[in-house]
Amino acid sequence: MSLQLRKADHADMDLLFEWANEASVRANAFHTEKIPYEDHVRWFESMMADVETYQYILCESEKPVGQIRLNVEGCEAKIDYSVAACERGKGYGSQMLWMIQGQLAADQILYIKRLVGQVKYQNHASARAFERNGFLKKQLPEYILYEKNIE
Repeated sequence: MSLQLRKADHADMDLLFEWANEASVRANAFHTEKIPYEDHVRWFESMMADVETYQYILCESEKPVGQIRLNVEGCEAKIDYSVAACERGKGYGSQMLWMIQGQLAADQILYIKRLVGQVKYQNHASARAFERNGFLKKQLPEYILYEKNIE
């Protein structure tokens, strides 16, 4: 695999919209309703302007196969990621979770000290991806919380 993370740019807006509205992504999201395009455009513009949000696209040989976003509060970053429907089952989720840690160092985002993810209980693939990457698991009533301290 020739994988790389690249920063998202405005040309990725429609791709992220398509991925966000894919049926299983909506089913595993905490807000399961479809996202209207106008809402996505507003969210995308706001996200791209937010200095506390880092959005990356995972590419294999320049082909986009997934996305990972970090929403930062203080020294903690909440992870949101997804893999394109036609690319699932290939380990991209685990790869993104591993690669984002190195990307923080490469991009000199050194103030983030903890990564966290929230996973619905029925999302076994995402749970495995976090666990393979050494995240500590905490079972909460509504979801599984994954946490990892980073150097």
